[in-house]
Amino acid sequence: MFEYGEACQFIGKHFMYLAASSTLSKDNVLSILNFIRFLREKLLSPKEFISSIKTGRWLRTCGGDRSPDGAVLFDQQWKTASLISDIPFIDDDYYGQEIFSFKTELQLLGVVVGFNENCQLVVDYLKPSSCLTYLNAEAFLLILRCMRHLRSSDKLIAALNNVKCLKTKQGYRYPYECFLSDPEWGGLLQIFNSFSIIDHDYYGSSIFSYKDELKKLGAMVDFKAAKKAFALIFRQKASSYSIGKEHTMTFLSFYRKLNGTHTFQPELRNCIREVRWLRTRLGDFRSPKDCVLFGPEWKSIYPITVIPFIDSSDKYYGKDIYGYKDELKSMGVVAEFKSGVQFVADGLCFPQDPCRITPANALSLLKCVGILLEKGNGPLPEGFLKKVSTKWLKTKSDYLSPDECLLFDNSTGLEQADGPFIDEEFYSPDIRSYRKELNAIGVIVDVEKGCKLIGSHLSSHYEFSTITRIYNFLNMKGWKPDSEATRKIWIPDGSSDGNWVDPDDCVLHDKDDLFGSQLYVLDKYYENEVPLRFFSTVFEVRSNPSLDDYCTIWNNWETSGAKLSNDECCAFWGYVKRHQSSKTEKMLAKRLVKLPVDSGSDGVLLFNKHDVFIGDDLQLKDHFVLHSPHPLFVWYPQPSLPSLPRTKLTELYRNIGVRTLSGSVQKEESSSTYGLELKQVNPSDVLIVRGLIRLLLGFLAGPLTMEAGERHKAVQGLLNVTVFETSEPATLSYSLSLSSGKILNVRVRQMIRWDRESSKLYTVKIDGTANQKILLEYASSFSEEIAKGVLWEKEDHINSLSELIKLAFLLKFDEEAVGFLLKSKNLQVFVEDEEFLSAAFPCE
Repeated sequence: MFEYGEACQFIGKHFMYLAASSTLSKDNVLSILNFIRFLREKLLSPKEFISSIKTGRWLRTCGGDRSPDGAVLFDQQWKTASLISDIPFIDDDYYGQEIFSFKTELQLLGVVVGFNENCQLVVDYLKPSSCLTYLNAEAFLLILRCMRHLRSSDKLIAALNNVKCLKTKQGYRYPYECFLSDPEWGGLLQIFNSFSIIDHDYYGSSIFSYKDELKKLGAMVDFKAAKKAFALIFRQKASSYSIGKEHTMTFLSFYRKLNGTHTFQPELRNCIREVRWLRTRLGDFRSPKDCVLFGPEWKSIYPITVIPFIDSSDKYYGKDIYGYKDELKSMGVVAEFKSGVQFVADGLCFPQDPCRITPANALSLLKCVGILLEKGNGPLPEGFLKKVSTKWLKTKSDYLSPDECLLFDNSTGLEQADGPFIDEEFYSPDIRSYRKELNAIGVIVDVEKGCKLIGSHLSSHYEFSTITRIYNFLNMKGWKPDSEATRKIWIPDGSSDGNWVDPDDCVLHDKDDLFGSQLYVLDKYYENEVPLRFFSTVFEVRSNPSLDDYCTIWNNWETSGAKLSNDECCAFWGYVKRHQSSKTEKMLAKRLVKLPVDSGSDGVLLFNKHDVFIGDDLQLKDHFVLHSPHPLFVWYPQPSLPSLPRTKLTELYRNIGVRTLSGSVQKEESSSTYGLELKQVNPSDVLIVRGLIRLLLGFLAGPLTMEAGERHKAVQGLLNVTVFETSEPATLSYSLSLSSGKILNVRVRQMIRWDRESSKLYTVKIDGTANQKILLEYASSFSEEIAKGVLWEKEDHINSLSELIKLAFLLKFDEEAVGFLLKSKNLQVFVEDEEFLSAAFPCE
């Protein structure tokens, strides 16, 4: 008889024998389970029975027959696991529902009943990777739970790493492609449709509790990694200009939410600041630091600049962009006018027509200049200075560049229209408050340093009062013209007309009033308006006309053929006399073609200088004057002038090439004695006596104030004559050749004639029977011939001397009578003359 334990073992072995030979039927299995239940109910231990059958492969599962140990009784808890693992579930289709009534019995056999987080079993029977794609939420969450509960999740990680098992907004993706977006991230990853964000709506909120597990699978679950990935995508999008309006506004919203609560990694922070992702009004994309957010302060400067303002038009960001001013500033966008002046310097772009630059535009630009000066320690940028060097500043006359402009100063005595002063009426007096800024861009703000500009602006004026005011200012400041363009002088013609002329065509004075048609005489216009020394010092204007000017005006007179006045001739030759030198004489000899001739009281004619003569033989001169159809003899002032002595003028004529009459005439000697009997007589016989010489010396020492040596020389010629007496007046023939080839001939009958060249004196014989008329005629001829012979160079005094000689002749030159006569005329003979007389008449 078997004991209980042995009996249980026997039964068990019997079943195992049956199972080994053939599959146990459903009934067999159910019988086994019923038997175990029976034992339990009878409080008998089924241990020996179970141990005898537990390892046998008799239990049918979905994976085939196997031992109960490790088999699983399926229920709903295992439903999800069945999706990812090939778990050996008992074949309930084969055993029917009755099998589920034996849970306890099955558990005793080693069957797993209930899931109870049996993750290891799930992993042990995990399906191949190819079967783990497109997992539903429960299945994937189960995997995550298994990873959490198991010591090692390597098998799960290896199985899922390279399969698309994670559902995202864009579909199923590999774990390493996925991001678990935390609500605290502010929707960073939703900005671009470029991130595979795990669909937490699909998985439920519990997905967020598996960050560690997801991270092991390769998914990105922390904000740091997300920001790094976002920075990469951000750069890619920016490089292809794919960051649109919606992206930008969403990003700014995200930035606002997280700024201050999260620290932006340097990589993301630098990315945001450096890449070109903000669209500007210029139509391009730029980095924040290269962008400006438009505001009221920019309104005035905007029309004259090209500045990368963020595009706030309705076609792009719209007005909503201004709501993110603080965020944009923190990213590097310039939002304040004072911070963005460098954009003005770099983007300055004046319109082609400067009239479009308003006062507000200009003042706003100067404000920028002030800020630039405050920020920098040196001069303004060279590129900016080049841009502002164009003609854009308005003056009273035109638009000019800064270096052509002046800042007006009331204290100068000038008016705004007098120079290139910035138009304060246009810009308002506020322009003066930008003195430092104007100076920095090249405007001359100290008028005293702007004389050059004021001088260069002179030629634009036509009002005499304006020009004199400017001249006086420039004179006071010591201005000098620096170019031929500014070296001009205004000659008015009325109050608002005139001409700018060359200083070389001007003189300060023309006291003789000769050069009105040739030169501009400044004292006529500026005598009481501007110091004349200003013109001589600044413009090097000559004080008076030069010798060259005199020669030029004389040549003009020569060409005109008109008669000159006596005053004009006096003025010309008076100037020549005052400046007489060898150089002057050479110039006159070269330049003067015609010379003045004595043509009567109705004017002075100019004749070829080769047909004009010095009348050094007055008697002969008179004859040629009577017989010549035109004047032959040089002009002398009438009456004689102390400033232009006849002797000096004669000397000048000679030095410039005028021939003397005596040296030019041809005399026919035969005609002078033909038919006449010549008898040499003693000079005293014709009253060339001591009394005559005394009279001559006294006269020469008186009104002529001639020096002793000159007096003695003048009378010595008379003392040296050889006297010939004739019975009748002598007749002489003279001929004078002209440059035209014509020859003038004259015949002269003379009662007495002094031929100074031959030192001969011819006189007709006068006997005692001659009547008083003949005697007086002879006395007149004698006195006139002697006076002309002695004073031929001093024609003005000939008549006076002739009358004195005539009176003394009638007194036969009695010395007492001559002495009285001299005293009556307030004349006297000096000691040196007495000595000369004693030597000339030793016997008397």
